[in-house]
Amino acid sequence: MRAGSEALDGNMAEVEADILPLPATSRRRMWTALAILAVLGVLAWFTLDGTATLPVRDYRFGSLDFGGFAMKVRWIPELILGLFAFRVVTANMRARLEDQDRK
Repeated sequence: MRAGSEALDGNMAEVEADILPLPATSRRRMWTALAILAVLGVLAWFTLDGTATLPVRDYRFGSLDFGGFAMKVRWIPELILGLFAFRVVTANMRARLEDQDRK
C-alpha cells in the first residue's frame, strides 16, 4: 500500500510540473479583448442617434424618490461594454493571482 502512495506522489510531481498557465492570465489576450470592446464602443457611439432618448419613470419607495428623466440611448451600449471591460480586467487579475498561488 505504501509503494502505491509513493508512486502516486511521484505522478503528482510530474503533473504539477506539466501545469501550463491559464489562458486568462495572458496580458496580450486581455489587451486584445479591451481593444475589441473599445472598437465596439466607438462603433456604437457613432452608429446610434445622439438625440434618441429613453424615458425613465418616477420611482418612489418610502422616503427614496428617484425622479424621472430621459436617458440618452447612446449611453446604454457604452455602459454594457464598460461592464464587459471591467469583467475582462477582473478575470485577468483573478487568473494571474490563482496562477501565482499554484506556483
